[in-house]
Amino acid sequence: MIIKRIGYMCVLTFLFFVFAYSYLFGQEMEYKEYKIQKGDTLWDISSKEFAEKDPFLWPKIWKENLDIKNPDLIYPGQTIKIPLKLLLKEMPEEAVPEEKVARPEPVKTEPPKKEEPPKPVERKIEPITKGYVADKDLLISSGYITDYISDQVKNVGRIVSSPSGRTLLGESDFVYIKTNNPVNIGEKFYILRSAALVKHPKTKNKLGHLIEVPGIVEVVGTENGSIKAKVIQSYNDVRIGDLLDTYYEVEPVMEEDSPRTPEVSGYIVATRHMKIISSSYDILFIDKGSSNGLEVGDMLKTISIDPENKSRTTGAIQIISLKNTTATAIIKRSEGAVGTGDAVVSLK
Repeated sequence: MIIKRIGYMCVLTFLFFVFAYSYLFGQEMEYKEYKIQKGDTLWDISSKEFAEKDPFLWPKIWKENLDIKNPDLIYPGQTIKIPLKLLLKEMPEEAVPEEKVARPEPVKTEPPKKEEPPKPVERKIEPITKGYVADKDLLISSGYITDYISDQVKNVGRIVSSPSGRTLLGESDFVYIKTNNPVNIGEKFYILRSAALVKHPKTKNKLGHLIEVPGIVEVVGTENGSIKAKVIQSYNDVRIGDLLDTYYEVEPVMEEDSPRTPEVSGYIVATRHMKIISSSYDILFIDKGSSNGLEVGDMLKTISIDPENKSRTTGAIQIISLKNTTATAIIKRSEGAVGTGDAVVSLK
């Protein structure tokens, strides 16, 4: 009897270690550990680590790292987990070596009989599809500078709380909102917040509020006397207290074969997320707009002037959205550091 009990205990111990090993191994293979480097953001990590190279997938990293309370606050040396399934690309099938491909034996045939030449087949010519200067998500999330300088940002409502009690939220989370006017189920709003009151780097005059657009909400009903909405799109963390603006459709900006290069000169007055230095495909804002003759798609170049008053070209930018006196642009080519205070001039 004692021998049988010892045998049962040995079997159970063996099974425990087998399952424990499988579980731990599975856990180890499910994530990749990534150590934060100086200057890293979740946006940048998503862009360079994920197979799709899509920076808008950053909330998937945030949701896997519960110890990160604020996604804007990550520090060099901090270790985070990245789901492996987002890092893997589908591998192409292995090519069959040429010497292993079965080749049919040549077949002797009679000389072909003289036949009428085949009639030409009409081929349908597909139009060339142009790319986008900026897609819909980039246009929305890039933000803009307002044309007014009042202390309050114009809005139609705000996010007041959440059913979960969280103050930082993301896509698919629910929030309670308060609006200036009655709303209907299915009505959408842009979420917005003021990142800063922008002052001109040369004249020091106030230009307007730099507006960030962290996402979109849609009204789903009422709950406990409050309007309940769902975050249906998030480009950054959504916060309690964020403002709401009327929703409108945004059309992507198409590439042109020969974009305009107007005779316009001005300055970079702000950069997205108030970065000190920007590079290719970053977003920046200039002090010229539609009232200065600019159009969406226009190309300009950026010039940096050093302390010795020597200038050098640092890149090329393209306008993606316009206000009356300011414009939002994307850096199409970077030949050096681009930052606030740099000049913008015609690309000619």
